[in-house]
Amino acid sequence: MTNPYHYGTPVSGDQFAGREPELAALENRMRDGINVVLSSPRRYGKTSLLARATADLVAEGAAVVSVNVLACRDLPTFAARLATGAYAVRGGRWHRLRQAAGEFASRLRVAPTVTFDGDSPRFAFSASLATEDADAVIEDVYGLLGELAAKRPAVVVLDEFQSIGDLGAHLPSLFKALADTHPKVSLVLAGSKQHLMERLTLDRGAPLYGLAERLSLDVLPDAVMSAYVRDRARAGGKAMSAEASSRIIELAGPVPNDIQRLAYETWGHAGRTVTVEAVHAAMASAIQHEASQYAELYGTLSPGQRRVISTLAAAPVSEPYSAEFARSVGLATGTSVRRALEALTAEELVTRRQGRYQVFDPFFAAWLEQTL
Repeated sequence: MTNPYHYGTPVSGDQFAGREPELAALENRMRDGINVVLSSPRRYGKTSLLARATADLVAEGAAVVSVNVLACRDLPTFAARLATGAYAVRGGRWHRLRQAAGEFASRLRVAPTVTFDGDSPRFAFSASLATEDADAVIEDVYGLLGELAAKRPAVVVLDEFQSIGDLGAHLPSLFKALADTHPKVSLVLAGSKQHLMERLTLDRGAPLYGLAERLSLDVLPDAVMSAYVRDRARAGGKAMSAEASSRIIELAGPVPNDIQRLAYETWGHAGRTVTVEAVHAAMASAIQHEASQYAELYGTLSPGQRRVISTLAAAPVSEPYSAEFARSVGLATGTSVRRALEALTAEELVTRRQGRYQVFDPFFAAWLEQTL
């Protein structure tokens, strides 16, 4: 039997679950030329949601150019990927044929190098491309989408936008100017480093402050994920008890990717019926797989950070800055606890959910409990 669960990379099709309200909200704004900031912690399904919304809009005939900023090593690469994405837009004056590449390139103020994969061109620029020339390409691509937006939805999607400053400190201001110049083009900025996204887009004084509406992904309700896990088991040819699905959510929740990961492991340990016993065996196996990595990660932390995260692994804490908690983790003051928590949060090892601080990765938390 094929394992019906998937984790670690974006999902689609039957693997996509439980984001219907967020999907509808995002797609409506993309259709209507509204700028959006989509933020969520890692593994909440942000990229999967973006991919689904993009596919739906493209199927409707929208012009969508999507680039993962984190995957671009420098500004010329970023400009080239925007240009390549614009060429691939359906219904442009160019027709995605080999002979049309020259026509498209002529629309750009800076001529790219063109290579072909079959009839599909790929554009590139020299790593020595001047910043002002790269900016001109970005402006030209945005302008092309602005022209298309007169007749149909046009969207620029920039995933992992928190990394945009690594390509050029001026880029947030450039996109603000372009969004103002082409108001019918929806600019979707997505990121998994929430504090960095807020500095760029939401904080007062941020370069993109006031530009976009914020959409945030929260964890999915337990009932939704429990039903999803059982439905996928049935689709794969195995029955799953309600107790087993609830135990998966309890051990691995609430992040969808972590739930899928434990469900995947459980499937391999189960017979024709997925039981609670299979869930426990799968959890032990998942922890064992990562034990050496967790040990190495733990070794990189300061002594105070180790004591804080080990305590949180045993039980989430709502008031970590109290004198009592500071004493329990061997730190002098609440200020010392704050510094440790800020460092752990910045590394996405600790998170705050529903007013309580806890270890972000449930498998790491379980390893900490077992080991320490």
